[in-house]
Amino acid sequence: MIELEGNIVEEYKIGNTKVQIRDSGYINRTPEDIQKILDNISTIILNHYIREQNKVE
Repeated sequence: MIELEGNIVEEYKIGNTKVQIRDSGYINRTPEDIQKILDNISTIILNHYIREQNKVE
């Protein structure tokens, strides 16, 4: 089994698949670094929805 870093912050199942959400992406990061990560994720999601909306029109 692969050893994973970080703490499990959420765990659930989708069908037969076990999903674990870990905090390893935030270890040794400043609050500013974390905010930049979240801002980038928000931008990616927003751009996706804009592209999808443009396909419909």
